[in-house]
Amino acid sequence: MSYTTSVKETLCHKSSDLCCKRAELYGFLLFSGTFSREKIIFRSDNSFVIKRYEDIFRSLDFDAYELTEKQNKTVSYFVEVSEENTDELIKKIGDVSVGPPLRIDYSAFENECCAAAFLRGVFIGGGFICSPDKSYHLEIRTGHQMLADDLIRFCEEYDIHLKSVMRNGIRILYIKTSEQIKDVLAYIGASTSVFDFVNAELEKSLKNNVNRVVNCEQANIEKSINAAQNQIKIINKLKKKGYPNMSPDLIKLAEIRLENPEMTLEELGKQLDPVLSKSGVAHRMKKITDMTKKKVK
Repeated sequence: MSYTTSVKETLCHKSSDLCCKRAELYGFLLFSGTFSREKIIFRSDNSFVIKRYEDIFRSLDFDAYELTEKQNKTVSYFVEVSEENTDELIKKIGDVSVGPPLRIDYSAFENECCAAAFLRGVFIGGGFICSPDKSYHLEIRTGHQMLADDLIRFCEEYDIHLKSVMRNGIRILYIKTSEQIKDVLAYIGASTSVFDFVNAELEKSLKNNVNRVVNCEQANIEKSINAAQNQIKIINKLKKKGYPNMSPDLIKLAEIRLENPEMTLEELGKQLDPVLSKSGVAHRMKKITDMTKKKVK
């Protein structure tokens, strides 16, 4: 099951008042198929979606439609309202305008709650959403240009900002930010899907933090290895010359470093008697390095 299908099935279990059912059905019909006074037809591969709008038809006391099922690789459901019955359904929705051209008729929204129901129907009818563990992407498609412009303005009223692109004659309205997608899902009633995005964000943040720590540790290891190799190279040069002008403390540290090339400065300090701190070892190593610069060519 795709993530889009999962979200739509969740929305199909959302209960609502009769006014919101009309608004949701209106949004669904605008974005799901053919919506005109000559014919109303929509299809879906999701049985939950078909059941949802059959239930809304029953709530509106409308049964003048035909449901057919076709099976190829998957099962597809078709719902058709013929010309002699379209006016009846349109009046039950709210006697909305159906164009042409198709536009959003705000008379369909009896109450403030109807706007959210309308957008829910729009998404169920023409929406797609990518699983948040893959990418942040939500889109709504339509072949009706003025309807797309209307939906952009409609969403702006609720602080939802859709971007738009044309592809093969189809307007694709989309969102690519997690925050905005969560706002849309919460607004249309898909609260459980919002948690999916929150969890995905937390997981991505955790992975990024782990990667940063690992990369930092790796960089520190490589830095320590390079430093140790350089120290050994310098000490070998001094040793060949008999450690000229070096104090016993520096010679002792130099010998321990040659015997333990893998040790950190802190570990080297613990081999000394008395034990020396990391900064103390670093200070002595700097003395050895400075001496080499002066004495070894």
